[in-house]
Amino acid sequence: MEILVRRSDLAKELHLVQGIVERKNSIPILSNVLAEARSGELRISATDLDVSLLCGCPADVKEEGAVTLSAKKLYEIVRSLPETEVSLKLEKDAWTRIRCDRSEFRVAGLPREDFPGLPEAKARHSVDIPAALLRTLIQRTQFAITAEDARYYLAGALLVLDKDAVSMVATDGHRLAWAQQKASLKAEPARVLVPRKAITELARLMEELGPEEAIGFQQSEAHIVFTAGGRRLASKMVEAQFPAYEKVIAVAGDKKLSLRREDFLAAIRRVSLLSSERGRAVRLALESGKLEISASSPELGEAREVLPVDYAGEGAEIGFNAQYLVDFLQVVGGEEVQLELRDAESQGVLRPAGDAEGEYRYVVMPMRF
Repeated sequence: MEILVRRSDLAKELHLVQGIVERKNSIPILSNVLAEARSGELRISATDLDVSLLCGCPADVKEEGAVTLSAKKLYEIVRSLPETEVSLKLEKDAWTRIRCDRSEFRVAGLPREDFPGLPEAKARHSVDIPAALLRTLIQRTQFAITAEDARYYLAGALLVLDKDAVSMVATDGHRLAWAQQKASLKAEPARVLVPRKAITELARLMEELGPEEAIGFQQSEAHIVFTAGGRRLASKMVEAQFPAYEKVIAVAGDKKLSLRREDFLAAIRRVSLLSSERGRAVRLALESGKLEISASSPELGEAREVLPVDYAGEGAEIGFNAQYLVDFLQVVGGEEVQLELRDAESQGVLRPAGDAEGEYRYVVMPMRF
């Protein structure tokens, strides 16, 4: 293998695969990327056996071939080089010589034969989902995916495709985020649980896509595959039953009020500075004409802030994890949000104010003081 490739093109593709490769793995080959030179292109593959990414960039291929090299070290080398052409030449025993301007490196690799195969995509089964739509759904739900690997049935976001809408839902057992967007997909209805890591990498792939571009989606018996901008992301499917969320997003509180999003967010951030480090609890006390937000900690002290609200019903007090509220308020957008409460034992519901079509719901379980 011998090629010439622009440093910026190579660095961009190597940056994308950094989240895929396993840094600490008992299988050394999984810390490497597979570099394949053929037909005027350098193709780069990475996998951890659960999630894989295939990408590439144009190259002047002088001799076709393939080798695997350390993903981290190759990226560090390429990123440090000046902006000009980079030469990669495969030598004996999987050693690769890298030249650029006045710099030269000789890097150890592993044989291409040891690298695992990647799932293939079948064009005739692909469904095109608008990138802007999918980007919005991920932003509005990703933060609610559980970080606990033991709860594997929650360690992802449920993607639901219908003929006239796409929705995504995520939960960690303490809160649930559901978002939906209208779309004419001309596809059969489908429900698939996309793992947390695949969601993260898909969001990265879409960062460079324009609003008019689309994401190709398809599923097989064992894998789901997304194609974006000539790149292919594949992931094993999570074989688990996602909790029944339809009844959760249908709940509503009898005490409803609208709040300016920025004011509400700023008040929670300020007050939570004196909340307990462990629980991060803030108390919401609703009365006629005002909402008081407070927090206290025996070690730190107490804080409170009052927001004026257009509300004249019965009062209520409830506690929430401050970070759970902040996560929603940071991504919801818009100037106002609607908060719905019932009592101290019932979940709270947040949504964008004026969300008549019901495209975004956030349900948070209360905390006890």
